[in-house]
Amino acid sequence: MDAKLVGRAAVEVRSVWRNACPGAALRWGASLAAHLPECVRSRSLVPADRAWAQTGARFRTASGAVVSLPAGYTAGAREMYCRNVYLRTGLRMPANGWVVDLGANSGLFAVWAAVTGAQVIAVEAQQDFADKIRGLAEHNGVADRIDVEIALASGVATSGARVGVVADDLRRAATSHGGSARPVDVSMPELISTHRIDRVGLLKVDIGGGEFAVLADTEDLGWLRGVDQLALELHRGFGDTAALIERLRRQGFAIDLRDNDGRNTASASGHPDYAYCRRL
Repeated sequence: MDAKLVGRAAVEVRSVWRNACPGAALRWGASLAAHLPECVRSRSLVPADRAWAQTGARFRTASGAVVSLPAGYTAGAREMYCRNVYLRTGLRMPANGWVVDLGANSGLFAVWAAVTGAQVIAVEAQQDFADKIRGLAEHNGVADRIDVEIALASGVATSGARVGVVADDLRRAATSHGGSARPVDVSMPELISTHRIDRVGLLKVDIGGGEFAVLADTEDLGWLRGVDQLALELHRGFGDTAALIERLRRQGFAIDLRDNDGRNTASASGHPDYAYCRRL
């Protein structure tokens, strides 16, 4: 195993012991030991995650809240709660107010926001995730804090059906929880109006390229003035990342660009995977 991979694995192991609750950390460590040859061959720690997939796990999040995941919900938990990929540069999970989660998947981020104290709008294009999000919210006692919207995150004038992974019918059909029918579009201005949101404390966007519809150059992005923080995963194959970042700067954000390992990239030309945006 090369030195770079060893260093990355060491960081991951430390993050598990720091953020997983003791029982979950012990199970993961035992699983890592049992599956170490497989982890080395695959150059991944995913085989060690099987212990959580079978038993569930609890995590101490960066906000101090504890999230409980039943078996079957733990895919992505190490990335979400241990590596803290969405808030790792100092963005904070609000303890009140509104959080909007575009690309909610099975609800790991939305439930984290709700157990911290926020009111959450969870938007997900794969319709079969709706029951999983609601089930996880009930499991953590925060069902009253999460509204689920099955829709394609879009702009007002730019349909989410135009760009991104789930915009393509064949790709959507191949996703784990996508149904046969294309979901309707929903824009941030619509969500803000429908839910009577006065201010968004945190907007998380991970929608497989759909960010280039939500934040298109043809859109009136004035609604971003009502957003305090934005955590954005970038999918470079679907649009002009540098132009998108510049549009966010013009809306009054200071932006920290990082690659998938959390290393700073000085500009959009450095191929960032995440943009962490804080209102100036």
